[in-house]
Amino acid sequence: MRSYANRDKRLLKKYKHTDERSNTMSKAKIQKIIDQGFNCLYPLSCKSNTDIRDAMLQEEIKQEKWFRKCAPSSHYQSFSISTKAKYFVLSSVRSAMLCPSNAFRPRDILHCKQSYILAHAVKDDSRFDLDEMFADFDWDAFNDIEYRLGDLMWFGSTEEAA
Repeated sequence: MRSYANRDKRLLKKYKHTDERSNTMSKAKIQKIIDQGFNCLYPLSCKSNTDIRDAMLQEEIKQEKWFRKCAPSSHYQSFSISTKAKYFVLSSVRSAMLCPSNAFRPRDILHCKQSYILAHAVKDDSRFDLDEMFADFDWDAFNDIEYRLGDLMWFGSTEEAA
């Protein structure tokens, strides 16, 4: 019986140079966008007693490790755990930036990820100005990164063979 890892490698070779993945960004470009965005959060590391940026990252790393442990190995991991964790930290910050300040309720603590709660706390803290931190960051490029559709995680073809 063949392992999932060998099957994924074969599928990756098969679909690597086809038009199926032509609309996705290159791995280096995705990595660069995520790292630039995460570096914009540097003020969260030095303006308080707590390293908020690291707390959000550690929570997302824990979540990603749990996902990889629990999920079947039927997909090819094209990025490291820390890169995907940084992606989700940025996603939480972006959600907090776009969400009105009165939309987050205390009971949401029961149902939200810790990084999302911390992002909302940062948004409400007067010491941090998220709009200023991300003034030079290209959110459009970040929004073009597709988690499920092949940029951060590759699942192979979704079409049935004829």
